[in-house]
Amino acid sequence: MNRLIDKAAVLLLCIAALIGYEDFDVPVIALLVTIALSAISQSFSARVSIVSEMIMAVLCFAEPVFCCMIPLMIYDFLRDKRPWFMILSVISVIVYAGSFSTIQIMLLICGAFIAFILWRNTARLEEAEKKLILTRDDSEEVNLLLQQKNKQLRENQDNEIKLATMKERNRIAREIHDNVGHMLTRSILQVGALIIINKDEAQRESLLSLKETLDSAMTSIRNSVHKLHDDSIDLKLAVNDAVKPIRESFNVECDFDFSESMPKKVKLGFLGIIKECLSNAVKHSNGDRIKLSIIEHPGFYKLEVSDNGKCEKISDSGIGLSTMRERAEDLRGIINISASEKGFGVVVSIPK
Repeated sequence: MNRLIDKAAVLLLCIAALIGYEDFDVPVIALLVTIALSAISQSFSARVSIVSEMIMAVLCFAEPVFCCMIPLMIYDFLRDKRPWFMILSVISVIVYAGSFSTIQIMLLICGAFIAFILWRNTARLEEAEKKLILTRDDSEEVNLLLQQKNKQLRENQDNEIKLATMKERNRIAREIHDNVGHMLTRSILQVGALIIINKDEAQRESLLSLKETLDSAMTSIRNSVHKLHDDSIDLKLAVNDAVKPIRESFNVECDFDFSESMPKKVKLGFLGIIKECLSNAVKHSNGDRIKLSIIEHPGFYKLEVSDNGKCEKISDSGIGLSTMRERAEDLRGIINISASEKGFGVVVSIPK
């Protein structure tokens, strides 16, 4: 838009220079042809632009009236950095200087000077706009990086809080199990012994009621301890801990997409199968890459472990493979073990 405004201002001076001609046919044709060539030069590719500007420079020698359009031509020559065409147009004015009036020559000189000033200001403005755009893009990129880092920091902080919470739950569960659980167990045994050796039937009913109360308390504490322990199992953390020892030998890619509501039995089953797969990879695989994924679907949980080691056949005599099958069967799941030249893979699906 800035260039169009500049050209409109320069074009007014060119029209003023054309007014000195008594015959308007040739000046109007020169005006229209120059405007068309200038539009082509600005709108099309570099090859088309250079051809159109060359035609403008040649027309100045072919017909002196085209020299009145030189300010507009100079603007295009400066924009596209083609000094030779500008020199040719100036030479044409010198050649036909006798055919122009003093006013026309002054208008051409002023027009050329104004074209140069407008081109320089617009070029500086466009350069400033480019720098502004680059600065804005850099700023947005920095903001995105900061947002990603802040998100990562928040996730790390949440993981640390979650890990600390799980450790505290485990500690509380152990304390309850080791202290309160043992004392209740001892109390239950003592009451049972009293019931056996008691000879007074009047006290027997009270002792049986006391034993029932202690049994109920023991059951409640046991359930609470199990619930605390179930919530404290972090499958992602456990898998990462299992993977750490083999990262020097294998490039392990992990993909997790499941909720924390996964049952404890499924977590332990998957963890056992994963450890067995990693152990088999270390012992038997000649590959260097392991892919591991745990995905939760609407109706089932899916575990997939594969490596790129060549494996022609599967030995059913191994204890590890039978153990993995037993774990899957205990969870009412399906396990598929495959081996080929592309690698060894295990896929387990556990219904919800």
